[in-house]
Amino acid sequence: MTQVSTAPTATAAPGPTGRLRALLAMSGNPLNYLTALRDQYGPVVRIPLASSELYMISDPEAVHEVLVTSHRNFHKDVMSAGRGKWAAPLEVILGNGLVTSDGTFHRKQRRLIQPMFHHERIAGYGRAFAELSNDIQSGWKDGDRLDLQAEMTELTLAIVARTLFDVPLDSDVARAIAAIPRHEGPLRWDALPFARHLAKLPLPGNKRFYESRDNLDALVYRLMAQRRQGDGQGTDLLSLLLAARDADTGEPIEERQVRDEAITLLMAGHETTASALTWAYHLLGSHPEARERMHEEIDEVLGDRLPTVEDLPRFVWTDAVLSEAIRLYPPIMGLARRPLDDFEVCGHRIPKNSFVGIIPWVVHRDPHWWPQPELFAPQRWLDTPQSAGAADELTGHAVRPGRPRLAYLPFGGGPRQCIGNTFSRMEGVMALATLGRHWEFEPVPGFAIDPLARITIRPRHGLPMSARRRKAGGVHWPGPAEHADHRSR
Repeated sequence: MTQVSTAPTATAAPGPTGRLRALLAMSGNPLNYLTALRDQYGPVVRIPLASSELYMISDPEAVHEVLVTSHRNFHKDVMSAGRGKWAAPLEVILGNGLVTSDGTFHRKQRRLIQPMFHHERIAGYGRAFAELSNDIQSGWKDGDRLDLQAEMTELTLAIVARTLFDVPLDSDVARAIAAIPRHEGPLRWDALPFARHLAKLPLPGNKRFYESRDNLDALVYRLMAQRRQGDGQGTDLLSLLLAARDADTGEPIEERQVRDEAITLLMAGHETTASALTWAYHLLGSHPEARERMHEEIDEVLGDRLPTVEDLPRFVWTDAVLSEAIRLYPPIMGLARRPLDDFEVCGHRIPKNSFVGIIPWVVHRDPHWWPQPELFAPQRWLDTPQSAGAADELTGHAVRPGRPRLAYLPFGGGPRQCIGNTFSRMEGVMALATLGRHWEFEPVPGFAIDPLARITIRPRHGLPMSARRRKAGGVHWPGPAEHADHRSR
């Protein structure tokens, strides 16, 4: 159990030496490096980075202490200790939204925005999830080689454009969102301790980033002005942000803050779900038995219609596929906190104002909590075996009583848990179900997946897969050119 303490009995956390080696590992692809450190040193590891120290915590009970029990003793502004506050790289695009804000201000904003993500309201977007998923597959042809990372990014962008701004994918706003460079500019430096300096350099990538950000800002402010001139009855999230009022003062959210929250929901809302779907298809491609079981479930539940929100409880295996995909490939790279006082965790002393990191990838692949942690096994998430053949040691393991809740934290945990986690999961399951009515995807021979960990975890070189129009219930699903005569393949 973790305790906030200055007890002299606590020992210094173990870890590697050599700041340059650690810095190079962290700035490259740190996932295997961090996992190996946990295996070597245990649930608390001290990692030297430039002038700071990163303390990686992977014990679920300790994670719970940091994120839940003692969350007020930790701040998110890990880069401001002792040097005055300065903007972390994410702030240059998200501003002071829910992801980057802290303390009392964050709690106030969260209370204002939380009602927009109640389950009943999100359920109202279910039709859009299914229709837009159906639209994106309409142009695919049997045998096409698709980059599923690009396709899923386009799909989730269409969904947030519709639900957040009530605009179509081909709108100026959607094009401006797509133009934001994710792989260059300040966002690529986010994990580095000297990121603030790199973000200010007149590099071509920085210039493209800031120009794209300014174009998006102008369009968002224009939409805000249009909403204010309307009747105030819009159901998109931007309209709801403009209509929100402080429960105590009755004051609306300031204009700049509406912009920050809208951009935060926009950027965080589509890239994480796109990554989750991309990894799900990668895993299904190499596990045909799991893929076939998902398709059988989809056929049984849907027949020849689109899914609805009411169908979600019946997508047991499809939901398990998504849960397992984001266990193996969590949407976010890590969570960072700054302790306001010295504290003790797992018998080790961690000083105040240090950098505490929680890496879901490392927690999710710990064999102490996850038997055969590298294995894609959706049956972990089944409450009961679906058949005698499904009863193995992994079936139901993830949902057994008594397991630490934060052994699984793809969306974080505690008061700062991702506000859109229900939205994202519903979107993901309905996309898998909609696309699975017609399509299955086969890996491209010889293509090696290389996870790239920055703010999110995504395939470094995309995910090329071959699209195959599938047979459902023994009957070939007709393509757009086949509706007239239903010719078989």
